[in-house]
Amino acid sequence: FCKYNDPIYVKMEKLEILVRLASERNIDQLLQELKEYASEVDVDFVRKSVSTIGRCAIKLERAAERCIKVLLQLIQTEVNYVVQEAVVVIKNIFRKYPNRYESVIGVLCDALDTLDEPEAKASMVWIIGEYSNRIENADELLETFLETFDDEPPMVQLQLLTATVKLFLRRPSKGKDMVQAVLTQATENSDNPDLRDRGYVYWRLLSCDPAGAKDVVLAEKPVISDDTNQLEESQLNDLIGHIATLSSIYHKSPEE
Repeated sequence: FCKYNDPIYVKMEKLEILVRLASERNIDQLLQELKEYASEVDVDFVRKSVSTIGRCAIKLERAAERCIKVLLQLIQTEVNYVVQEAVVVIKNIFRKYPNRYESVIGVLCDALDTLDEPEAKASMVWIIGEYSNRIENADELLETFLETFDDEPPMVQLQLLTATVKLFLRRPSKGKDMVQAVLTQATENSDNPDLRDRGYVYWRLLSCDPAGAKDVVLAEKPVISDDTNQLEESQLNDLIGHIATLSSIYHKSPEE
């Protein structure tokens, strides 16, 4: 495990190793350790620890519920950067195990006001859009983000656009006015070509083929997979040859 006096780069690498060693036999001990790391003072290390809990959930299906319980406990600490990283991590867990852990959405919605980082906001908007048929006040939650739509980073704007279309397709009465406003903002007021193009695509789909729009926007998505051990054999052999160098830490050959 990580020691308090380890250099930060050693701590980070140890977290990578812990994910690789995680199994159903040691997951409880590992989660307890990671939970303690999440109360450290180094922000990058804390974020990485929270992220590691999520990677354990994705790697070990039977341990996913225990990982989520730890993440919820961390959210309740109300430490800003911990909450934001936990929201991002839980979004990935939802992508891995769709329609399985929706009971935690209420806790995430309660933390909405603390989110101020683009990735955390985008993750929360994705969750609201994806489960807009189960979140009773999904329209109100999205409305809080839409008030500052023009000031949001592109990552958040793109998620807001898609989430609003999802809400309209699932609950037309709730999303009709909202989707009109968002499409107008995306296509007429935005300088971002990605956002503008996506807005035009959605507008054309909704105008010409609403049923086709449902097939496209609400299509079943492939689940994400654990990428912990996904190294090509040639790259692995190359790294083994440089195991005493920084290559073994950065997972890149000296030439790179």
